[in-house]
Amino acid sequence: MQPSDLPDISNEEFEGSSASSSVSYPDRSDFPDILSESDIKEAIASLVSQGQPGSEILRFLQQECGVPISLRTLNRWRAEWGLRNCDLPKQPLSYNLSPQIKASILCSHQQQFTVSQMRSRLTEDTGQEVSHRTIERYLACLDLKQQRNDIADGKVNREEAKSLIDHAVTQLLSNSAGYRRMRQILIQEYQTHIPRLLVNKLLGELDAQGMAERLRHACKRRVFRVDGPNHIWSADGHDKLKPYGITVYGFIDAWSRKILGMYAHVTNNDPRHVGVYFLQLAAASGGIPLKVTTDHGTETMDKAAYQIQLTQNYGGITFQEANPHMHFTKSIHNQKIESLWSRMMKEHNRAVIDIILKEMEDGSYNQDNKVQRQAHY
Repeated sequence: MQPSDLPDISNEEFEGSSASSSVSYPDRSDFPDILSESDIKEAIASLVSQGQPGSEILRFLQQECGVPISLRTLNRWRAEWGLRNCDLPKQPLSYNLSPQIKASILCSHQQQFTVSQMRSRLTEDTGQEVSHRTIERYLACLDLKQQRNDIADGKVNREEAKSLIDHAVTQLLSNSAGYRRMRQILIQEYQTHIPRLLVNKLLGELDAQGMAERLRHACKRRVFRVDGPNHIWSADGHDKLKPYGITVYGFIDAWSRKILGMYAHVTNNDPRHVGVYFLQLAAASGGIPLKVTTDHGTETMDKAAYQIQLTQNYGGITFQEANPHMHFTKSIHNQKIESLWSRMMKEHNRAVIDIILKEMEDGSYNQDNKVQRQAHY
């Protein structure tokens, strides 16, 4: 506890010996002339139990007990002895909530509303406007939790949760999903809420080898600094589905990692296509970014020309000044968009490839037929 954390004390509260004070101070006559550590601890515990602030405890020790200590020393002793306010047992919240407020909060909680949505719902139902923190206190008073746990609530047991994960891995082709992605799948596909730590344990039991392989691929990225949204757009092509007739070209905002555009076609090497993608995205976004970063591929030439030309025309700068607004780098250094492709490889490509191979085996799709390829995708 720092001195700035202590509440202000008025003159009346500071005069502990006044008749109007309700504080029960320890009797000084019970202590020896020179206080031992246990005596000081007993005095501090007595005042802390009454909710007295640190400044009042310090005043009592200095003036009444003759203990010359500083506020910093007092705070250190309280931390060592477990006599800080945060160490005290929490008093149960007791709110006299009206039936209308209870009904509104319970209904909102059953519908899985956020706290902000609960505030709006409460205002509509009762006409009463309260703060975000007050809604949280109402939830605590009613013993309601925002994070659902269907196992703790008895809706599913551990074995049922494990079978759902196994079904997602085998039937939904989510065998490459990590525990975070698997938790989302359980919520979206099975309407089941399970804590992430438990999902991690169950995945480890079902697919220990897969968990180990995913951990091996984890690596520490270099620091990538961006000033704000639309300062840098990262763009790149994704060719991992090219053997199956699909190529992808994507744009991502480097600051927020928001996917700005993702275009699937039979080719992503045509500079005219990539240039049109950029112009369409600029029109939809209401402008161009401060900088576009991409690799040195030949498909980026039209896009680079548009970025430099538009920056020069509407930025009121020369061609030489507009040139740095188009940044070419190695593909491995374009890490924001590469991170997106890595995630796409792990979470989505396998399922897409399995569907294509199944249709090819059934004879319903011929990837060498250009007409089928255009119509199919």
